Amino acid sequence: MRKLTSWLLILSSALLLASFVSPVGGQLVITSSFGEFRGTGNRGPHFHMGSDFSTQMRSGVPILAAADGWLVRIEIDEDDIYGNVVVLQHENGFRTLYAHLSGFAEQIKDVVNSVVSEFGKRRIVVEFPERSIWFKAGEAIGYSGQTGEAAQPHCHFEIRNSDETICYNPSDMLSVPKPADARFTVRGLIIDGERFDYVENRVYRFRGPWPKIAVDAVTSVGRNVIGLRSLKLYFDKDLVYHIDLGEIRLDEFNNVWAVYTENSVADGYRYSAYYKLYPDRVSSVVKFNKFPELGQLPSRTNVSIVCEDVWGNEYELKFVLERR
Repeated sequence: MRKLTSWLLILSSALLLASFVSPVGGQLVITSSFGEFRGTGNRGPHFHMGSDFSTQMRSGVPILAAADGWLVRIEIDEDDIYGNVVVLQHENGFRTLYAHLSGFAEQIKDVVNSVVSEFGKRRIVVEFPERSIWFKAGEAIGYSGQTGEAAQPHCHFEIRNSDETICYNPSDMLSVPKPADARFTVRGLIIDGERFDYVENRVYRFRGPWPKIAVDAVTSVGRNVIGLRSLKLYFDKDLVYHIDLGEIRLDEFNNVWAVYTENSVADGYRYSAYYKLYPDRVSSVVKFNKFPELGQLPSRTNVSIVCEDVWGNEYELKFVLERR
């Protein structure tokens, strides 16, 4: 039974990976990942609920349906976080959302022009009858832009469940090539509020029964930084805490302080976000938390933080904690 279950899980994962094609023509280049911290926008600090893909900073690039599906709605709004939006429903049970669009596909333009002429520049949401307007995989649903809070034109792409209560990590369901210049980078470590450079096997001091550890770690790709897929904290090889950014509920859109420290910054040009590896607020992305039963750590503890990038590669940070 265990072998059958494992096989079914592998098959299910393979089907998910095959479910979607690139929403951008040519080489798919990721510029921001799912679950990253965002500090700007009129909805306040929030999780990045999709992945961003490059259009080489050009507006007007066709944005493509990632699978066969019908039009659920369009959102016409240049000022909201998402800007202009198209949402499709797919036979596989998922919905996809495409944001920051500069324009819409030809078969939608008449509707857009009609409602804009009637209602003007205010936010407009138009819902469509089920299965009334279809798009084939690879067909343009709109064009890249920087409506909403986008600093540069790009493709913002989300995968949601059919009732739009959960967003899923697109990197788990798309074939996203790893750039040749991608490198894992640890940019800082915080222990009990004090900042340090990370040095492998270094001894760091802490107070109290156990330390509050936070780490700023990313994948650097050229001038972009890509957030992590998951982090696991071990004390003396014992798993203590696990953050997994495979999915985020929509009702946790603003619950970023459960995962990131409050000095995190992301404004389109700067990105510095420390992942909290200790319990602070309740979040569904925290998959394992042993701190309530941990008690007091020994005076000297070996620490390991296993970081997984969006391509499934793992990197281990190792250091030692000693009580002051």
